[in-house]
Amino acid sequence: MTRLRFLIFALLLILFAGRAAAADPTLTVGAIYVGSTNDYGYNRSMHDGLMAMKAAIPGVTVLEAENVPETADAERIMEGMIQQGAKLIFATSFGHQESAFNLAKKHPDVVFEHAGGWMQAPNFGNFFGATQAAWYPMGVAAGLMTKSNTLGFVVGVPIGYAIGNVNAFALGARSVNPKAEVRVVVIGSWSDKAKEAAATNALIDQGADVVAMHVDSPATVIQAAENRGVYSIGFQSVEARALAPKGWITGLGFTWGPFMTDTAKSVMAGTFKPAMVREGLGEMIAIAPFGSAVPQTTQAAVTAAADKVAKGFNPFTGPITDNTGAVRIKEGEAWGGDKMGNFDWYVEGVIGKAK
Repeated sequence: MTRLRFLIFALLLILFAGRAAAADPTLTVGAIYVGSTNDYGYNRSMHDGLMAMKAAIPGVTVLEAENVPETADAERIMEGMIQQGAKLIFATSFGHQESAFNLAKKHPDVVFEHAGGWMQAPNFGNFFGATQAAWYPMGVAAGLMTKSNTLGFVVGVPIGYAIGNVNAFALGARSVNPKAEVRVVVIGSWSDKAKEAAATNALIDQGADVVAMHVDSPATVIQAAENRGVYSIGFQSVEARALAPKGWITGLGFTWGPFMTDTAKSVMAGTFKPAMVREGLGEMIAIAPFGSAVPQTTQAAVTAAADKVAKGFNPFTGPITDNTGAVRIKEGEAWGGDKMGNFDWYVEGVIGKAK
């Protein structure tokens, strides 16, 4: 009788385990980063998004690899994740696209999401934040906080989208402060701490009392500004505010969690469909909390500008002239979507050459 009871007990355990497995499906998700997730910037925002996804969906396991170069090593590392059971992989750097796409063809049962690219396949989609218009309220913040009327902007690589960020920033600043000018320094790399520090100090030496940036990690720029007693506006991760207890104004941070969660759920349900997803303020982008030095009136103005953009306001609506006086966007015309990659010129009020 004892043996019979044991067999019945064992069968019940197997039955309940099977029901639990059916009730709580599992998914292993892989992610590769070009840098460190402690960068207070782009890679940190991706990591935070994945952690939000993991918290939202029971049964999800996350595999992560930091400092993955944009070489064949990326393919090797993602292949290793697949061998560990990954059925969804986020390739988060632009230069990881080819490697991820190659693996997507090799593993049709694995879904890939690439950040910022254009390739698509039945198991390959891409996503990114529509950042350009979101920089308009950041310009409003800078235009109201500056005393010198000189704003600085450190740009990693002068691609059209980065130039668009600068242009929206300048348009926002000059909408509340027509005397404001934006000085730009391009360093030629998305990640070079020495050049970022040198560029920030050069802008401050030229009179900038507010500095913004488009590089992978805002940490160096923010800390250099803080050390010089200058205000900063962050980018990539809202957590960058911790680096500037005195000079932080606000910033833009990516909020990838909802998209990553929806993607994981679709993979688990077998309903994934590839798409090119681009979302802006209130979706994939959020305004960071304000610093203690920012007056309530400025906070209200920035919040109002952000709400305006979130509801569809397009700062790139003509007439808009470049910094040589030539009309680039005619009255009645507007730039948006794919046009954001076409910027090879700066708007009026920006000091510098785009190309």
